[in-house]
Amino acid sequence: MPVRARWALTCRGATEHRRRARGSVMPVGAVGVGEGVFRELVETAPMAVAVHVDGRVVYANRAAEDSLGVPQGGAVGLAVLDLVHPDHRAVVLHRTATLLAGQPLPGSVEIALVRPDGQVIQIEAVSSTVEVDGVLGIAVMACDVTERARREAHLAHLATHDGLTGLPNRLLLLDRLEQALGRTGRGGSAVLVLFVDLDGFKQVNDVHGHAVGDALLRAVAARLRASVRGMDTVARLSGDEFVVVAELESVELAAPLRARLDEELTRAYDVDGIAVRVGASIGEHLLEAPVDAEQALVEADRRMYAAKHGAEPAA
Repeated sequence: MPVRARWALTCRGATEHRRRARGSVMPVGAVGVGEGVFRELVETAPMAVAVHVDGRVVYANRAAEDSLGVPQGGAVGLAVLDLVHPDHRAVVLHRTATLLAGQPLPGSVEIALVRPDGQVIQIEAVSSTVEVDGVLGIAVMACDVTERARREAHLAHLATHDGLTGLPNRLLLLDRLEQALGRTGRGGSAVLVLFVDLDGFKQVNDVHGHAVGDALLRAVAARLRASVRGMDTVARLSGDEFVVVAELESVELAAPLRARLDEELTRAYDVDGIAVRVGASIGEHLLEAPVDAEQALVEADRRMYAAKHGAEPAA
C-alpha cells in the first residue's frame, strides 16, 4: 500500500502537539531518511497514526491499535464513523470534507471515540491528506487525552457541585434558577423556591459525631432528590441548608410539593444503624414573573428564617 504523505511525523506531548498544529509541514524527503526508516518510525511511534480512505481505516500503527483496544491488524477495515462518538460525527465529517476539498484546517480537534469494546476515549488529533494507491485519503495523528479530559471534567464538577452530597452548589443553583425564572409566567407557569434548613442537626453532630452528621446530610440530599422530578434542582448551600427549585405548570402544584417535602424530611433516618430524626424549617417563595435570581434566593432565605423563629413572613 504505497502512501505518499505530505507531512513528517513528530512525537510530542499533547500541549506541544496543539501549539504546533498550525505550523508548516515537511515532506518526508526533507529529513533525509529512507521510506523503510520512515515506516518504522511511524509504526513504533508513541503517537497514534491512522489512515482512512472512503470512510474506512486502511492503516493504523501500533499505538493506534492499542488506543482502540484491537489486536495487530484489527483496525483495518473498520468504519471511521462507527469509531466516532455520535456527538462528534458532524465535526469529523466537516473536517474530512474540508481536507478533501483542498482547504486547510484551523489546527487540532478534541473528539471522543467509541472503541469496538464500547469504551469511550478522548483524543486530540491533527489531520492531513495522503495519497494511497493513487486515491486521496486522510491521515490522522492523535494523542490519547482521556485522563486529561477526566481530570478537567472532575475539576469542572467540583467547581459547581458540593463535595459531600454531589448536589449543585450555590454557583450552579443561581445559574439554573436564573434560567427557570426566565421562563416564568408562560401559560400560567411558576417557579417554586424552597429554602430548607434542618432543625436539630447540631444536636446530631454533638451526640453522634461529624461522621454521622455527614452521612445524615447525604441521606437528606438523597431524600430531597427522590421527592422531586429529574428536571427540578436540589442544591446544598452550606452546612445544613438546602434549596429546591421547581418549575411548575401552575401555582396549584406548589402546595402538594411542599407537603411532600415536609413529610419526607421529618421521617426518621437510619444512619449507619442509628435512628436519627430531624425537623426542617422551609422558606417558600412562589414566583409567577421573572425576578433577579439572587433576590429570589434571598427572599426564600428570609422566609425560612421567619418560619424557624415562628414569625409570619412579610408579603
